[in-house]
Amino acid sequence: MKTTKTIICALLAIGLAAYGGATAATQKPSLRLLFLEVQPGALSSEQFCMLVFDDHQFHLERAQAAKGNAEERKIYQGQLSDSDWQTLTAILDAKSLRELRVPPATSALVVPDSHPYTISVARKGGFQNMEFVNRQTLKPYASQLKPLLDWWKTMRKIRLPESGATADPRCALNDANAVFTN
Repeated sequence: MKTTKTIICALLAIGLAAYGGATAATQKPSLRLLFLEVQPGALSSEQFCMLVFDDHQFHLERAQAAKGNAEERKIYQGQLSDSDWQTLTAILDAKSLRELRVPPATSALVVPDSHPYTISVARKGGFQNMEFVNRQTLKPYASQLKPLLDWWKTMRKIRLPESGATADPRCALNDANAVFTN
């Protein structure tokens, strides 16, 4: 009887350990930053979207769009170097950016000099969402955003081989995915 109880306890312990290990292994890393920029052109627009995760991995999409449809989308994935991660973390955790409060963008029928940016930063208890429809709406926050915008300009120019991964729905150009909520 004592041997049976020992075997059952051992099997339960192994089962619980395997279940806990599988859960931890299949859990996806948390999103740390979403940066989306659309550079409109005369005949087409260029879209850049980068998702950066807590495990230093990133997902970068570049798309050429005409008439609202993505015609050419390239997807790159990789891992930020330790120095790039530390630089990004210092920028995102800076007091000036953490305390920045940008009112939600209002929908307008016509936006002069459109050049939208969507930035979502993971914060304790949710996301800090910032939307700018053009450079004029970004201008009042330029000093707080400059380090992040400079980092972004560097990162979107990186040259990597295409990954073959699928497009991430968080990079889609529609209002439902423009900002994050918790």
